[in-house]
Amino acid sequence: MFALTPYYASREVYEKQPGGEMKASWRTCRVIGVKDEDGEPTYVVEYVEGGITYLATESYLKRPEPGNPL
Repeated sequence: MFALTPYYASREVYEKQPGGEMKASWRTCRVIGVKDEDGEPTYVVEYVEGGITYLATESYLKRPEPGNPL
């Protein structure tokens, strides 16, 4: 893993709807590192869900536009 200066981004999360469908939404996370998995970059992220902080890996993130604090 390569550590880097943390920055904020958005990760895609799927939530089950009452009708059984899955709906995608974007949630804020903080990128704290990058690692190589099978030749593809994977981002190490930190996010808060229900007051608990989690670490996870994400293969796709959206970085906010310059000057956008989320």
